[in-house]
Amino acid sequence: MSEVIVSLDRETESDLVATDLTNTSNDNQTKNVDVEINVEIEIKLEKYAIALSELQANTPASHELILQLLLARDSLQEVLNNQKEKSVEWLIKLSGLDEQLRKQDQAIATGLHLPMWRKVLHPPETNWWWFFEAIQPIPKKQAWDQLDWLFNLLTALCLTGMVSFASKIIPLVFAGGISIFESVGLLGPGGMIALVLSSMQGGEGQKKLQDGMAKLGIPPKFQSEVTFLISFLLFAGGYFAQQNLPTHYFNSFRAAGAKAYDKGQMREAKDNYEEALKIDNQDPEQVAKVYTALGLLEESIGDQAAALKRYYQSLDMGDDSVLNNLGRVKIYKGELDAAETFLHLGLQRLDQTNVNAQYQLYRNLGWVSLEKKNYAKAEEYLNKAIEFDKQIPKGNFGKGMANCFKARIYEIQEKPDQAAKQWSHCIEFGKPETFNEFQAILKLNPEVGAKLDSKGVFN
Repeated sequence: MSEVIVSLDRETESDLVATDLTNTSNDNQTKNVDVEINVEIEIKLEKYAIALSELQANTPASHELILQLLLARDSLQEVLNNQKEKSVEWLIKLSGLDEQLRKQDQAIATGLHLPMWRKVLHPPETNWWWFFEAIQPIPKKQAWDQLDWLFNLLTALCLTGMVSFASKIIPLVFAGGISIFESVGLLGPGGMIALVLSSMQGGEGQKKLQDGMAKLGIPPKFQSEVTFLISFLLFAGGYFAQQNLPTHYFNSFRAAGAKAYDKGQMREAKDNYEEALKIDNQDPEQVAKVYTALGLLEESIGDQAAALKRYYQSLDMGDDSVLNNLGRVKIYKGELDAAETFLHLGLQRLDQTNVNAQYQLYRNLGWVSLEKKNYAKAEEYLNKAIEFDKQIPKGNFGKGMANCFKARIYEIQEKPDQAAKQWSHCIEFGKPETFNEFQAILKLNPEVGAKLDSKGVFN
């Protein structure tokens, strides 16, 4: 029994000896590997140091030297990553070399296209030496560039002025109906204002404007000046438009009103005249004529109170031609003395070259004299009116009306043949301009009145 036990002890001892031998062999192998790695690290550090020295010694460094240095640093890092225990001595030496490498960041970033090589080699972000970035040099300001702040300020002032002008112009344009030409005139400057304003705030708008000027060959140092020039041209255009467009639209509305009135389109004529009166700072003489035209329109449709209001507004603004119109309304209202006074004042202030005005005044003086039963005086005035009427084209408002009044005088004087001749002329040429005139003829001779052209009165 004891012999077996001894035998087992020897076997165990043999196994233990074998194990010890294996462990000793492994330890020796590990030591050998560590020695090899240590040697490799020493070699890699040396290569890294040499590559760094060569880079420092050559200014500017070639692509090959830079690439050789970075790859040497990669190779060293790869070995270090495989070494579990790192020597303090190595780390101190590596730290010193890396500090020198960082000082060469601009030489490396400017001497080698790092973004391209990063795409080729795909280095990890921990390999920081591949991620140096070149610092863009700040361009030295030229003497001319010192005034950029002034041009930027002037640009802002010009744009502020342009926006102020636009706030007055745009309502006029839309009120008058916007054409294709006017659309372009609004959109073009509007787009330029938006672009310049955007460029002053930086960002995409500034980039677009700068790119546009670059394509035109304008150097960056002159871009502030060019931006100011653009804004000044916009300001000048806005000022010109603000000075001229209101008068343009005033005249346009006034002409449209007169055209509609001549066609008997009273509603449209009134709308255009009222739009003209909404435009401020116009020539008082021209504004007075619009009031006169509106009064004539109101009188034409029988609104005597509105007509008188417009006529007095015109008279206050210096339009003496409205005296004839005031006299005519006063005849209708039965205020014959007042009517005669207004008409004589009209003759005194008359423009002697205005044939139609002379015709109207003498015709209405004949009318008021007829109403006052002063037939001799009425015939005298009407004869003068008929002479002026011969110079007025057929179809004009008011034409032929003197013959109508003269026909009534001949009827009162019991001259039927002469009356018939005047009534015939009245029917052929007569075209009452106002409701008052038409009603007067109806009162004198209903049959003749029914045959007159009254389109200008009731349309």
